[in-house]
Order: sequence, then C-alpha cells, then structure tokens
Amino acid sequence: MDKQTLHNKITWDEYGVGSIHIMVPLFGKELEFKLYAQEGETPEISEKMYYTVNDVLDLSPALVETIKDLLWEEADFSFTVADYGCVPENNETSKEAHFREFGLKTKEDCFDKCRVLKVQIDYESDEYMGRYAEIKIDTATDNLISIIVKNGKIIDYDDDGTYLGWFENDEQYAHNKRSKIL
Repeated sequence: MDKQTLHNKITWDEYGVGSIHIMVPLFGKELEFKLYAQEGETPEISEKMYYTVNDVLDLSPALVETIKDLLWEEADFSFTVADYGCVPENNETSKEAHFREFGLKTKEDCFDKCRVLKVQIDYESDEYMGRYAEIKIDTATDNLISIIVKNGKIIDYDDDGTYLGWFENDEQYAHNKRSKIL
C-alpha cells in the first residue's frame, strides 16, 4: 500500500491515534492498525511507520506456524509459573491439569483459542534502529501479549506494554528472560 493511500484511509482521534482496518495476509483477515503519531497539530505517520505497516502486510501466511509456536510457548510458560486453580487428576502434574482444563493439547489449539486483536505501531519506534510493530493477541490462557515484528520478521513475544528497546540488541530478549525464570 502506498503512503498516500494509507494516509488517506486513516481516521485520527483527538489524541493523535490513527486507526485503519487492513487485510493482513498472515492471518487471512482484516485487522485494525493503531498508529500512535507524534504529537502535533496535524497527526501523520512517519516514513518509518509507513514501512512498518508494509512489513506486517508482507508477512507470509506460512509464518502463522511461528505464531502458533509462540502461543504454545506462552501457554507452557504461563502454566509453569502461575496457578490458575486447575486441580490435577489421575497423577497428572499441575501444568498438565492446566493444559487439560484449558483444552490445549497442541499449538493449533492455542492458536484456535486466541483472539488476534490489532496491530500497534508507535512513533517512538522511530528512535530505534529497527522497525517495530506489535501484534496484540489475547491468548488461550487469557493473557494479553505482543508478538514483536522487527524489520519484517517475527522475533519474539512479550507481555503487553513491553519496551521495544530491549529487542534492539537481543531479538530474543523476552525469550531469554523467560528461560532464566524457568
């Protein structure tokens, strides 16, 4: 999508937050893009934000497998470090009980039970070397996460509200942090 077409379709609110619905081939459906522009009289997206929108649009549908892997990792991590109150049965572990209660046997289950909410791109990312987008997902474990897209590549996931600067030098920052906890 060219920059002028994108700009013409964005609806801006009074806080400088732009909204546009675009078909995202990765998921085969239309998603809302939330674009957080720098404060000013007339909000507009930066050149870097424009390229970041196209980075997301260029993600191959085959990469949904990467999303599934990350959602499975998220469920496994969540059920390892948190107790959702699922009671083990027949000698199963607490984690096994959680997977059973949530009906998660495979990474496909994690994907089928998640809700892809929106794509968020913030002008503050202009400060970084990389181009960043966050795909916001309400997971099967009922957690809100961000799938991090850097320079057109899915690199990791982290909690909603993550600091993208962490991923500048270490694209697996959040994964490494989770590994240390485990």
